[in-house]
Amino acid sequence: MRQLSFGMAILIAMVCTSVAAQEGFQELKEQCIACHGEAGHSEIPESPSLGGIDDYYALLQLVAFRSGNRKADVMNEIAAGMSDNDLRAAAAWIDGLPRPPAPDAAGDPEKMKRGAELIAQNHCSGCHGADLLGGHQMPPLRHQREDYLLNALHDYKAERRFGDRAAMVEVVQTISDEDLEILAHYMAHLPAK
Repeated sequence: MRQLSFGMAILIAMVCTSVAAQEGFQELKEQCIACHGEAGHSEIPESPSLGGIDDYYALLQLVAFRSGNRKADVMNEIAAGMSDNDLRAAAAWIDGLPRPPAPDAAGDPEKMKRGAELIAQNHCSGCHGADLLGGHQMPPLRHQREDYLLNALHDYKAERRFGDRAAMVEVVQTISDEDLEILAHYMAHLPAK
């Protein structure tokens, strides 16, 4: 009988674990789609669109939900029962979702002008990228749901949301509630890129 090399055994174990993770996540995937949309573009109020989020950032958030370090009742409940493999499979699925489309309607011209000023003043593109499309450890903001963005900004300002984004708490402290609304409107209504 021929023995497997140690490296080949590890490779087979990794493939089996990956297949098992995908199969385990398939049962949970319908719950994700129900709120976040099959193509990652949410139609549910205050539920974020997931398209455009990379697997690393998605995994960070899923781990935070599972541990309770990020609070959202539904997500905490769902993630609590997820194995590490489920979390990795969910993050990989999210990574494959297309970015949300540009909105059908243009933003309010005055809000768009003021929003651009606020983005520059607060150096938002320093972390979220020049086009606000996010990156390895930052979420995309462009074309995200306006209501979700506004809630997130308010949560940071009220120090209800920390996680690995403590810098956001500091950034929004000096921004008025009116300007937070303008920022959310601006990011949600940016034209197609």
